[in-house]
Amino acid sequence: MKTGLISMMLMMGLGGSGIGVTYAADPMADKEVSPTIKERLTKDTIKGTLMNIEGGYYIIKDNDGKVHKIHVDKSTKLDQVMPGDIVKAYVTDQGHTTTLQRDN
Repeated sequence: MKTGLISMMLMMGLGGSGIGVTYAADPMADKEVSPTIKERLTKDTIKGTLMNIEGGYYIIKDNDGKVHKIHVDKSTKLDQVMPGDIVKAYVTDQGHTTTLQRDN
């Protein structure tokens, strides 16, 4: 009985101390996706600031001030991005994005 009580107290103490618990400092610190070699060679690249997300469309303003509306869906490899992030998009001639990643 005492052994069970001591074990329980020990487990509670370890659980409360944070041992074995990992916290991510910044979940968006690492890029999650990268384009394939084929994408890098054959797709147009748009670099700029993500201005807005409108459903399946992401609005990017490039360094020249031009605004691009790109299409994103379930087939798109996608970093976790939010408006204000600097991004790089690999886009087909039809405007579909194959990869969208943060660009540091």
